[in-house]
Amino acid sequence: MADNINVVVETGRLTKAAELKYPREGFAVVNFTIAVNESKKKGDEWIQYPNYFDVTFTGNYAAAIVNSLSKGREVTVSGELHQDRWEKDGQKYSKVIIRANNVAPGRPPKGEADSSAPAYAQSEPPESEPDFQQPQYDDEGNPIPF
Repeated sequence: MADNINVVVETGRLTKAAELKYPREGFAVVNFTIAVNESKKKGDEWIQYPNYFDVTFTGNYAAAIVNSLSKGREVTVSGELHQDRWEKDGQKYSKVIIRANNVAPGRPPKGEADSSAPAYAQSEPPESEPDFQQPQYDDEGNPIPF
């Protein structure tokens, strides 16, 4: 039996575009904040309360997807909780963040096209089919390549 289990999965929307940093050569760190709504019933109506979670994601995949992590984009994050602790001017501080193991960009903000889709998926289909040349044959009826 496991003594400690530290797993978190959240789906929310980015509060601003993700920031990419390279604290040392070849090591990418992406930081962003997601807003996850919590529903609570107050009287006869449900009210949405936002919760904000800071996320840190590292590695090559983090650098590869940073352009997909724009403000308002839905994202699913899985990882573990980590408590940062520091001291400044004799005062002790702490903050809990999500250290992401996986980040999956989701739907774009409402009313926006999905700009993270590959270029071929965004382009309009051609108005007409391209002209293909019929194969040519030699005197014996064999196709001539090229």
